[in-house]
Amino acid sequence: MKNLLVVILCIIAIRGTAQIGIGTTTPTSTLDVRGSLSLNYRAFTSSTTAASTDNTLLFTGTSAATVTLPDATGCAGRVYSVKNASTTSPIPVLTVATTSSQTIDGSSALLLSSNKSIVTVVSDGTNWNIMSSGIVKARNNFVMVQSASDLPAPVSGVITLVSGTTYEVNGTIVLTSKINLNGCYLIGKDANNDKLIYTPASGELFTGTKGGTIKTLTLAAITTGAKLFNLDLGASENLIMRDNVVANCKDVGVIKGGYIVFFSVINYSGNTNGITYQSVNHLLLDNTAWFSSNYNTFEKFVGTFSMIEKLGGFIHGLSGNSAVGVDVSGIADITDAATFKNTAMIGTGTRVSGTFSGKWEVDCPGIDTEMDDVATGNIYLTSSMATSFSAANTPTKVLCTTTGVGLFRVSSSASNRLVYNGIKTRRFSVMASVSVTAQSANKNFSFFIYKNGVKLPESEQAMRLSTGVDKASITISCTVQLSTNDYIEIWAANTSDASSMTVETMNLTIK
Repeated sequence: MKNLLVVILCIIAIRGTAQIGIGTTTPTSTLDVRGSLSLNYRAFTSSTTAASTDNTLLFTGTSAATVTLPDATGCAGRVYSVKNASTTSPIPVLTVATTSSQTIDGSSALLLSSNKSIVTVVSDGTNWNIMSSGIVKARNNFVMVQSASDLPAPVSGVITLVSGTTYEVNGTIVLTSKINLNGCYLIGKDANNDKLIYTPASGELFTGTKGGTIKTLTLAAITTGAKLFNLDLGASENLIMRDNVVANCKDVGVIKGGYIVFFSVINYSGNTNGITYQSVNHLLLDNTAWFSSNYNTFEKFVGTFSMIEKLGGFIHGLSGNSAVGVDVSGIADITDAATFKNTAMIGTGTRVSGTFSGKWEVDCPGIDTEMDDVATGNIYLTSSMATSFSAANTPTKVLCTTTGVGLFRVSSSASNRLVYNGIKTRRFSVMASVSVTAQSANKNFSFFIYKNGVKLPESEQAMRLSTGVDKASITISCTVQLSTNDYIEIWAANTSDASSMTVETMNLTIK
């Protein structure tokens, strides 16, 4: 009798409040469940019909199949979730069909043709409506790193990342072990908050012979005696550094070898010693920023390179920090070419240590422009002598002693000769002036520019000396195309006879 009374009271309470609580005596919704919820789940491998007892239907078959929804008019509000979970390749198509010519969002059927594609539908009492759909994707070969324990266990003090894996750093990770990138992708989402800090007083954070990608992180080796990098990359390895902050390192370190080393949009601040690039095949530095808080040599290049390209960004060095912006004194050879352009060189520190070879093209605010396009040279007469001719109208090189001045990528290996030493074939403007005396009156002379011992006919200029004491002057101008080690000289011919002449003044310029 007592139990019956309790049941009656519960029914009265339910009817009075129209709310049911499970796990609570004070429900706040029509159905208030304070606990887990279990809905029916059924896997199927061939065509089937969704039953009134189904909720979640999972297709695991190996060939195309159809799941048919029931009549929507008899189950308003009913919800089904259908997923194609087949692992067969190619993925068999799962068709979600209706009955009685009903529709799913206006279509007679729905195709789930991708692995892990899913749809949830609800009956509105007439047709079926899609509530959600998509492809459920879980990243493969991905690790979220929120502490050092999320990385592989170190072996002999080295954490070797698992090849082919992306490691996403979330937060500040303090490390006492080195990292072998092993070709992996090591990334953060926000360089201001996602950090790798190496704390030992020896060794380096990044070690070994393998490259990889490091992106959107703050990196630091903060203890005296430690380095950020000490890499000796294999000949086919690539190292990519993008959108990173390198801050407060005692030594940024050394990157040696590798096929491509590419640093792009890197912020350097508060580092005691900079970075050394040694014998990298292709070195690309794009928009790197060295702030005035850095000390000593910022970027040092050592050994043999196939190509160096440094573009954009800035270097702000202070003499009080013993700052040297770029040190090229240790480069043994550049086999192809080197470019250093549009990097603002500012501050009181030493901007460049060493000399740029002819393989460089340098065009940066704050330092001298050095490239084949501005090659120039001048020679002038310092001692005159007679020039003899073997016969009339037979040109010969003008004899005299000359001195070279203002020579850039141009040399003067002999008197009355300018040699182009640049790499790029280019056209030069040639300007020359000559004043001459003759042995006797009424002599006619022609003057020419010769390239590699061959006359340039377009350069010819002529003069006539009426008396033996006359001194006449002419100007020669032309353009000439010169390649590496091509040379030009001034030649002359006596068009009257074979008598000699003496050049009193001479000036030859190319630019």
